[in-house]
Amino acid sequence: MSQKSVMERLKKLMALSKSGNPHEAAAALARAQQLMQEHQITEDDLVLSNVGEFACRFTWGAKSRPARYQTRLWSMINGVFGVRSVFMVGTGQIRFYGLSSRAELAAYTCNVLSRQLRQARSDFLRAQNKRIKRTTKISRADNFAEGWILAVRSKAQNLTIPFEEEQLLLRYEGTALGEMEEMKGRAAPLSRRSDQAFVDGCREGRRAQLYAPLSGEKRLAITGEVSS
Repeated sequence: MSQKSVMERLKKLMALSKSGNPHEAAAALARAQQLMQEHQITEDDLVLSNVGEFACRFTWGAKSRPARYQTRLWSMINGVFGVRSVFMVGTGQIRFYGLSSRAELAAYTCNVLSRQLRQARSDFLRAQNKRIKRTTKISRADNFAEGWILAVRSKAQNLTIPFEEEQLLLRYEGTALGEMEEMKGRAAPLSRRSDQAFVDGCREGRRAQLYAPLSGEKRLAITGEVSS
């Protein structure tokens, strides 16, 4: 029996151990304790197995210090799904962790929105006057991206998670991830008309779409277009 199968079996047994039938409950608890001893699984292991970690398949160019608009996108997704994320220095990958179903959906959402944002930012860059300096174009594009994310954020609501779940995530961080640094992105530099680029991004961000993921999860983070 694989470790994953053992964990699933243990979860079912622990649920049965709370049965109103005292004989069924006692038998389930005894079997769970036996399995835990056989496979050297602690109660902490069992609790932490409820946390899943899922990577967003989309990766940006930055592999050591992402732009602030990227970190704001990830932070927004964390809040919407009640999960947390870690940036993998060296690969440029972002990984979401939390209760498995929500962490998986967060990674899916990140993949979808990242692609939409990259396309919108690229379209904005192409529309800029070719005589403008590259640094000015990048400044405007980054401010455009921050505006885009702000508009998308206005469509979503943060998910409040219970204190016990917060503690579970802290334990997971300490066990699986170790010491982490606060994720800070490169701020979008100011330039001529960067404020207007931000406004343009807000307008374009209202068109962001998110469709139902393959997992069949009905709760969508963002959907449709909002009115101005």
